[in-house]
Amino acid sequence: MVSATDRCRVCDEPLTPGATFCPHCGARVTTERVVDDERSGRVWLPVAAIVAVVAIVAVVAIALATTSGGGGGEAPGTSVSPATQSPPVTTSRPPTTRPPVTTPRSS
Repeated sequence: MVSATDRCRVCDEPLTPGATFCPHCGARVTTERVVDDERSGRVWLPVAAIVAVVAIVAVVAIALATTSGGGGGEAPGTSVSPATQSPPVTTSRPPTTRPPVTTPRSS
């Protein structure tokens, strides 16, 4: 696995045969390369961030789809038959309080 002439690729200190961690810096020793524990943990950070964003978007989309404002229709169980429906409310102008305008007659 690790020979007596191998050195740590992080701190360049000599490694003992069969070592799995560098005795000087503590980096993990593998047959392929030395993996720094701090750096290996950073690989999961972007993946976790993407998963979190997708989960938040899914929750917001479901919340908007299930609210009465998101569907645009009436809430379930609140339909009104046309016979019992009240007439639409209309607004009219309030009466004016000033007198009507009169024009003088010409002769």
